[in-house]
Order: sequence, then structure tokens, then C-alpha cells
Amino acid sequence: MRTDAVTWHDRSSRVALILLWVVRILFKPILSLWPSNDFGIAVLGRLSWVVDRITPTPRAVHVTQTELGGVPGERIISPKPVDDPLEDATILYFHGGGFIFCGPSTHRQLCVQLALDSGAPVYSMDYRQVPAVPIAGSVQDAMNAYTALLEVADDPTRIVVGGDSAGGYLAAKVAELAARRGIPRPAAVIGYSPLLNLDLDKHDPKYMARDAYLPIKALGKIRPRWFAGEEAIEGEMNPVDADPALFPPMFMCAAEYELTRPDVEIMTEHLASAGRSVETHLWRGQIHAWPVLARALPEAMELIGLSTRFARRAIVAVDDAA
Repeated sequence: MRTDAVTWHDRSSRVALILLWVVRILFKPILSLWPSNDFGIAVLGRLSWVVDRITPTPRAVHVTQTELGGVPGERIISPKPVDDPLEDATILYFHGGGFIFCGPSTHRQLCVQLALDSGAPVYSMDYRQVPAVPIAGSVQDAMNAYTALLEVADDPTRIVVGGDSAGGYLAAKVAELAARRGIPRPAAVIGYSPLLNLDLDKHDPKYMARDAYLPIKALGKIRPRWFAGEEAIEGEMNPVDADPALFPPMFMCAAEYELTRPDVEIMTEHLASAGRSVETHLWRGQIHAWPVLARALPEAMELIGLSTRFARRAIVAVDDAA
């Protein structure tokens, strides 16, 4: 693997190490036993409702309800000026949650930090998930939101698309499908522990077994729900298999031991070998999609800052090429 596109982070804060073991000992076993039927998914879905009521919205930003292309979501704006802002840029964000749970409220702290770091408005979308639709429906919601944003963004050439885990999958699919459809591509893609391969049997068992958060048993039970019905996923099912030429500059991260890491590394190699702009950060002692813990975890704050700086460089490159 080409090392010039990858940065290793060996140090972990005490908070991160405590979190790693708490999640491994308590949370992962619970997920392993969680029922994958509609009732189990519905209970998980209440997580967003609970988080929305117990987590205060920071006063440093304005949060309003909105919609893009029929997809509901939140618009987060930082009214305070920031140093070196992403001028006229817009960030479109898709939350993770295995395509079954979470929503804008569970990822609000992350999106707030993106807005504070970038100075750009952040749209966090509440796309449809299992059991309402399979992944193909989630992909269509993501594309509907993106195409609508092209019409209302201050500058459609300065849209940054991001997501974590399943949301990272959607962010990559938006970039791929925009290129396939011949519409403007995002200026950059940000993927926090992005899920780039839906074929779970192709994942390295070493990383799956040592993932502190995601139990492969639970994912195996839910996977058939991802593909229910006859609707096929547009384009490549797995972004890691798509033509690298379809992708704009891409920022990715992965924990040392998590099931998404091997495909993040493969995607990095594909993009770098094709001459595409890519920056990847591998981090020791972290859990899957740790930037979701923004404002509580030092490494989350650091990584979000790295990603917004990457987006800034990507936008400058677009301007220089114009």
C-alpha cells in the first residue's frame, strides 16, 4: 500500500482508551444479541428520539429543520466568523447506523463541529432506512438530497459530501452516481470509517473479530434486510469496486481494528494509483466512527479539523482548475 497517502496515529488519549474498553465489554455484546426483526429495529430507532431530548444543541450554532429533494433533515449554521472559512461552500452529511438506526440528532454534535470548523452550512439528512426501504432506497434519498442541493447551494461546485459508516457509503455513492449521471460531482468526499463493501463474507476476519464495536454476527443477521425487495442499487454495489476516476478528492479514516479498515486501505490504494487526490488516517485505540463523539473525544475533534482542512484544499484546487 502506498504510504504517502496514509497517516498513522499511534497515540490515544485516556478518554479514548477507556471508551474502547467500555464499548468492547458492554456495548458489543448487547448488539450481538439484539433482535434483527422489526421490533428490534424499531427500538433502536427510538435512540434518535432519546438523544434529541437529552442532548442540548450548542448555542454557538443555529439549527433549523429543512428538506432537500423530499428528504427531511437539519440545517446547521455557525453565525460566528471562523478563520479561513470554506467560502460559499456547503456540506451535505449522511449519518451512520448500519442503515437501520440513528439520525440527525445522534450526529448533531459532529455536524455542529463541522459547521464551526468550516464556517459552511451543514445539511444533515434523515434518509429512509430499513425496514422502510432497503439500501437502494437510502441511496436514492441521498441522490435526491444532493441533486436538490445543487439547485440551492451558494456555489454548486463547492459542495462537500460526508458521512460515517453507512453514511460514508452513501457519500461515496453520491460521488460515484453524480459522475455516472453526468451532473456536477462533489468538490470532495469525507468518509469517517466508511462502509465501502457490503459483502461481509469478503471482510478480513481478523479485523471483524477485533472490532471493539461492530459484531459481525449482528451485521450478518441484518444484512438480508439491506437487500429486501427487487430494487437494485444503482451503479456499483460496493464503492470500493467502482472506477477510481469517478471520485473527487477523498478523505477517509479508520480505526486500527475495525471491519471497515481493509476496504478503506484498498480504496486508498485504488485512488492513489489512479492519480486521484486521497488522504487517509489510521488511528490506534479508537472505536468505529469515533468522530461521532465530537466535543467529547480529543481525537474526534482533531480528525474533524483534518477533514475540513482537506476539504478546503480540495476546493482551492477546483478554483485553480477553473
